Amino acid sequence: MATGSICSYCGCGCRLLFVLDPSGKVITKVRPDQGDPASQGSPCVKGLTLHEVLYENRVLHPMVRVSKDGDLKRASWGEALKFVYGKLKTFDPREVFFVPSGKITNEDNYVLQKFARIVFKTNNVDSCCTRLCHAPTVKALTHLTGLGASEGVMDDVFNRDVLLIVGTNPASNYPVLFHRIVNAKRSRGLKVVSIQTVYNETANYADVALTVNPGTEVVLFNAMMGRLIADNHYDPPTEALDGFDGLREVVNQYDLNRASSICGCRITDVEAALMLIGSSKKLGVMHGMGLTQHRNAMSNLYSLFNLMLLKGGLLVSNRGEVNVQGVGDMGCHPDSLPTGPMITGDKLSEEWHVDLPSFQGKTMLEAFLISPVKAAVVSNFNPAQSLPNLDQVHRNLRGMFLVVLESHHSLTSEFADVILPVPSLPERTGSVTTGERRVRPVVRVIDPLGEAKPDWQIICELAELAGHGEFFDYPSEKEIAKEIVRVIPDYKEVDVAKLYSGEDQWANKKPKFARFNPVHFRGLEEDAGGRFPLILVSFRSPHHFLTNEMTSQSKTLSKFPEGPYVYLNVELARKLGVQNGDMVRVTSPVSYVDGEARISPKVPLKIVGMHFHFKSLLFNKLVPTQFDPEVFTPNYKSVPVNVAKLS
Repeated sequence: MATGSICSYCGCGCRLLFVLDPSGKVITKVRPDQGDPASQGSPCVKGLTLHEVLYENRVLHPMVRVSKDGDLKRASWGEALKFVYGKLKTFDPREVFFVPSGKITNEDNYVLQKFARIVFKTNNVDSCCTRLCHAPTVKALTHLTGLGASEGVMDDVFNRDVLLIVGTNPASNYPVLFHRIVNAKRSRGLKVVSIQTVYNETANYADVALTVNPGTEVVLFNAMMGRLIADNHYDPPTEALDGFDGLREVVNQYDLNRASSICGCRITDVEAALMLIGSSKKLGVMHGMGLTQHRNAMSNLYSLFNLMLLKGGLLVSNRGEVNVQGVGDMGCHPDSLPTGPMITGDKLSEEWHVDLPSFQGKTMLEAFLISPVKAAVVSNFNPAQSLPNLDQVHRNLRGMFLVVLESHHSLTSEFADVILPVPSLPERTGSVTTGERRVRPVVRVIDPLGEAKPDWQIICELAELAGHGEFFDYPSEKEIAKEIVRVIPDYKEVDVAKLYSGEDQWANKKPKFARFNPVHFRGLEEDAGGRFPLILVSFRSPHHFLTNEMTSQSKTLSKFPEGPYVYLNVELARKLGVQNGDMVRVTSPVSYVDGEARISPKVPLKIVGMHFHFKSLLFNKLVPTQFDPEVFTPNYKSVPVNVAKLS
């Protein structure tokens, strides 16, 4: 017996077949779904090993820590929720913070942000993967096209002639998308241009691969656009777009030779990449956190999207978590609402029949680092490992009242005053919106383990305690979905009946307009030298996911040897007297970590690489409180560090 539902991991959102034991209560195996349009019958190894992790490291019962120096003790749901509300109600609306998640359903997220705004009268709502990963993408797309999502779908790689991949490694991060790229190369002659700071698995399949210095992409893209316009190798209709004259004026100031020098790559390689892009009639563009997790994230995104628009190209990027597109679409932001920008507040007030807060809320970095709140309700997010400057984050977490809703224990559990058990995705009902903006039904495969309850039910019970139960009188997830499509403009075409009968739906994917936003290169974010002569970058493993609460429990995945290691260039290791297996200390302006060295010819000379998945090697301790000032996305990709061998 097998039941189809959605994988818990990345934004590809594959449907898997969960095989049950004879009792129908235990998942014993996961198989591919040959009819799934996302995976095309070939999901990645992480998804196929979900049965190994669902029952391990689980939160099964409510736990309460009555005093900060006390221990967590098991409590009943009634005791736990009364304790939570009794504490939260003592705080001012600006002192409480709510974190929805890309790991849970649209229905859960919608109810959580609604609860924050109605019950606690606060816009202090911010979702984890959106803020830390692709908030710049959504803002840039919204500004340039009016659509805060990718217009393309994964299958569009088959109708592209050239694919420009920048700052992402689909071979590791999105294997089912990478399978399409390889197939398109073989069957359709697709050409691939890869631009990365560290040579990766995807670059092995590129026709042209450029390894550039971190944070130099803007000068490269501007120089490319200058040459494309000069040589008339652009899409003529783009001349009519708003901002074209300004773009031409800006990019004409950039020289290809100078750009190649700043980027640290050979001019012949740059020209080869430009030749493919210039000759393309159907350019595809794919990007990731290598562009977004920077202090100049918005400039990076505007420059890439300017290039895409200039060529009449199509964005086919994906997203990191299974429902990170959905959590943003549900209005889980401090500066926007389910109905749209903050100026739509009157419309939402009319829909919900209640006055709503008008002040702009705090972002995640503000709430946990810059001006810490006094209380936080965190759903399926691990701030103790995911945020930058972790030494300071940990101090702040100890000083606040922290409520954690999670399915698997995390590092953040150790700081929690209350832990509330919630189901993993195969134990839920509802929907998720994948990186394609495909709205997919989540089918409950097994009952929630232990005493776990879905987030929306927990929130409704808290609302009842607060005397606001009439706003949260949902008999089921389906009724929440009906409200979602009524309230959220981009979901008005979603057919809830079809969705809940098992049929995929689509949120809006049509851009409203197109315009350029020219930007200048503002210089290197970090110029290696002095006490910190190296640049640290993070990257992802194909066998671990985010902060690893689930994938670390897999016997199969633990056999792969990615880490936790500190990856060094061969020449750098020789200068430091470091060999494979030696312990090294990596020091940044804010902290240090000790880890085992691995020497790799793929890592450039002045670059140090680390995976961010591992609790035993906390990459984010090294990351200063630096971020793009428009979107507060942290700089995880260009951190100044020093490395020394430990005796």
